[in-house]
Amino acid sequence: MSSEVIDRQESSPPMTGDHYHLKSGDVDPELNKTIEEIVLSTKYFIVYVDNEQAVQWRTTDHHKMPEYCGEVLNTVAALEAKSQFISDSKTLRVVRRRIGEGLARCLDGYPKENSLATLREVELELKIRNKEISWKWYFLSAMRLTAALVISFVALWLLRDQARACVGSAAFEVILGAICGALGALLSVMSRSNRLVMDANAGKSLHQLEGLSRIGAGMIGALLIALSIKAGIILGGTHFSGNPLALLLAFSIVAGTSERLVPSLITTFEKAAILKTQR
Repeated sequence: MSSEVIDRQESSPPMTGDHYHLKSGDVDPELNKTIEEIVLSTKYFIVYVDNEQAVQWRTTDHHKMPEYCGEVLNTVAALEAKSQFISDSKTLRVVRRRIGEGLARCLDGYPKENSLATLREVELELKIRNKEISWKWYFLSAMRLTAALVISFVALWLLRDQARACVGSAAFEVILGAICGALGALLSVMSRSNRLVMDANAGKSLHQLEGLSRIGAGMIGALLIALSIKAGIILGGTHFSGNPLALLLAFSIVAGTSERLVPSLITTFEKAAILKTQR
């Protein structure tokens, strides 16, 4: 403990606040909060985590706040807000306790850097956990939809004779191409994961919707490419010695992966339409 802390405590009147005998499970009479876990309790202040996993604190009239306490309190409030995405109450309590430890060091008169160092460690841990949970929500939704589409692809291929007879050969191949667009979209998402900016505090449903929409966008792009190939707009008049369906599916996967191919194709369509109108 620093000499500043000792001097402050020795110069203060030896009066104990009514919080000093509180323990876990008690109700704080001043804040009307049920104490879940006490972080630190001294004669001059108490810091604890309540039953709602929020950091609570109060001091006596004889407690002297450090000059930097405002900065620490702002950081504590920010970290509490950033940790709202944690759904497991036990994990959240551990995180909030560590936040409370940083605040307790401040109220106990420790040097500013001691308090902020503790809070910075919590912030770093929250960033890592935030990223993990965000990716989990995002990728799981995308992979589940893609897996369902792959199963549909296999089923359609096994029943290709019946499917062709039902919808026609061209439509059957276009449908397969659209499904392959989902594979391309998933590949794109996974290869660019490090560049994704996500925040778990935005909520699980938003991340799931974003993952599903990315797969949907890949399918729509692949559908457009498949239709363009069938219409002869792309590769029209080109002689290909390989399997035409394999070529269509390969282009569909690329369309789902690429963020530039489909927009450039749409731009080409627009220019062609404008030229026809001008004529």
